[in-house]
Amino acid sequence: MRSLRLTAAAVACLSAVAVLTACDPEGTDTGDSAASAAPSTASTAAPTAAPSAAGSASPAASKSQGAPEATPGKAGRLPAGVWIDPKAVPLNSALHWKAGPAKVLGEKGRLRIEELCKIPRDDSFAEVPMVETAALGGAAGDWAADETIASFGSSAKSSGAAQSAYGLLSGVTEGLKGCASTVPGATVKVTVEDGMTVAATLTVPQSGGGSTEVHEYLTAKDGTLAELTLHAQLPKGGHPKTAWAGGSDDAVLNPLAAPVCTAFADC
Repeated sequence: MRSLRLTAAAVACLSAVAVLTACDPEGTDTGDSAASAAPSTASTAAPTAAPSAAGSASPAASKSQGAPEATPGKAGRLPAGVWIDPKAVPLNSALHWKAGPAKVLGEKGRLRIEELCKIPRDDSFAEVPMVETAALGGAAGDWAADETIASFGSSAKSSGAAQSAYGLLSGVTEGLKGCASTVPGATVKVTVEDGMTVAATLTVPQSGGGSTEVHEYLTAKDGTLAELTLHAQLPKGGHPKTAWAGGSDDAVLNPLAAPVCTAFADC
């Protein structure tokens, strides 16, 4: 009798495991979770992961080796249409920006300004569910442009997503403003800071006596933080080949935020 009871218990346990496995109550199928679209137009400029402050003069030189590229409409994780229209990026009339394929940076991906200013990230945001970046073009000795998007997902599905995105923006903003404390000699001028958007210009010293001139734009829309960075790595005393003519900050921040709002249907 004891052996029969043990056998019956074992059968019951195996049946329970089978039922739980079949139900998959957490919806762990990842078949659709990676579906997204990157910018739709191919670019001749290599997409780059965020460079360190001591990176080379060429925008493509700091390319993250081995990071997967997102084929437009197929391999990325961000939704279609999330990227800024290249025509809305400053200096487009002179430099003719083109949206390159997005590069998936992974959960530990960092914004470009975090790398330039060596900003330590709060442990609460050590990993972000979706981080991708795309280059829009550029050349050595002149301006280059990159967009990086860090998303916690749709705030319509989780209020925590919005809180996380705004918290990340706050931490990055403080790090940007304190860039001189992490990169001695850096200068920062913040022109917009309202809790949802930030615009700033920076000069960040590089090894060898050169510097990187930066125009930084950040916007948090519900669960997603979008960053547009225009940067020129220059030798000591050097100037970009193209003179800056960026227009108003709102003329950049608004078209940076609008596609995120539409793509995630959060606004």
